[in-house]
Amino acid sequence: MLIVGNVLVSEELIDKCFCCDLEQCKGECCVAGDLGAPVAPEEVAELEEYFPDYQKYMTEEGVAVVENGGTFVFNGDDSFETPLVDSNNACAFAFVEDGVEKCAIEKCFLNGEIPFRKPASCYLYPIRIRRVGDYDALNYDHWSICKTAVENGNKLKVPVYRFLKEPLIAKYGESWYAELEEMVALREENSKKQ
Repeated sequence: MLIVGNVLVSEELIDKCFCCDLEQCKGECCVAGDLGAPVAPEEVAELEEYFPDYQKYMTEEGVAVVENGGTFVFNGDDSFETPLVDSNNACAFAFVEDGVEKCAIEKCFLNGEIPFRKPASCYLYPIRIRRVGDYDALNYDHWSICKTAVENGNKLKVPVYRFLKEPLIAKYGESWYAELEEMVALREENSKKQ
């Protein structure tokens, strides 16, 4: 485990490779699983505020789920998640474009219509953040549907933390990421000496 500022970084994020291959997986992470994506408490207001903007990219079923139950689900243990469409467990914000599941919120962001990209848990995937005391603990989430991303990452030699450079900078800042890179370089230098 590396400690970068007030963030605990699992060494798997350095040692394991990962690079999404949407042509292969078709964005299955947006539609697989029994639970929605984690939503941070500070993101709840943004999901609600920008719903009128991003709903035009959502499916009719997704819009109906949000209109009937809200833009997030409170799961009873002080945490929130994205709502799911009952018929197929897809995230309510997912839609298909060019045969790939995509995020309506992110499409709206990429079109310059809103300042909120999507929940950090989605942007940072396969990293999952857990609070440990005063620290964020960043861990690598192993999910079988991401087999092609692991294969692609290994082929391209892209460690998880490099694949997620942009979302990590969005979450923690450029100086934090630069410090992480310095620590990784030092770790590699020390391992060569041994």
